[in-house]
Amino acid sequence: MGKLRIGKLAVWLFAGLVIGVTLLQLSGGKKGEQGHENAAHLLYQVSQFQMELLANAVSEAEKAKDTGQLDALKQAAYSANFTHERLVMAEGEQLSELASMQQVLQYIVRLQIAGKRALKPEEAETLQAVGKLYQTMSEDYAKLMTSGGGVISSQNDKLKKTDKMIVEQLRDMQKH
Repeated sequence: MGKLRIGKLAVWLFAGLVIGVTLLQLSGGKKGEQGHENAAHLLYQVSQFQMELLANAVSEAEKAKDTGQLDALKQAAYSANFTHERLVMAEGEQLSELASMQQVLQYIVRLQIAGKRALKPEEAETLQAVGKLYQTMSEDYAKLMTSGGGVISSQNDKLKKTDKMIVEQLRDMQKH
């Protein structure tokens, strides 16, 4: 258990360090367009890593038996949302915001609000459906930018479509 916590801490520290360096570069630590492109690409790499962690966390959450086992998913969704929002700020209108990560956070909080309890079958099914969609999103996210730092609009469109599907899946579940 201790090694798992140290490993998680190391991942979070690494991600925080990379985000910090990237934000410093974006805010003027490096001057010129080339510095911005490099910083944006570094931020994209961090965001891509966070999306991979989120896809893995959703996959692990599919196996959850109770709401207490969703904490890792909640943290991964928060981190992926945070880094993607920063990437959107850096890239501007070329890159779409992704509402699904915020929806995942709200969904988990709703499930956990009453404390630790067993997941209902329909909640587990929702997590499975969302997990498959996040796997697709993670694969598309990996192709989102060119090596030069430009956003590939067709991949951005795919992300928007998958994101919308996830949001609809979660909203449908919350209505019940």
